[in-house]
Amino acid sequence: MLALAWETRDSREVLGQLFRLLLVPLGHLTGRLPLGNAGRSDISAFQAMPIREDIAVLIAQVGQAVDGPR
Repeated sequence: MLALAWETRDSREVLGQLFRLLLVPLGHLTGRLPLGNAGRSDISAFQAMPIREDIAVLIAQVGQAVDGPR
């Protein structure tokens, strides 16, 4: 999202993305990173959003490949 904001010369979005990047370690440590958040700066960094079904399937497939058969 930062690269897109930079390419489109959207200074407000660039600042918002930089702020989000600074907060990621804290969100990770506290377990407050929301699932499905699209990552735009006009959406709350704490707002969970639905994950598209096709993306959820890919995430599940990668998780199974990494974890291996049980």
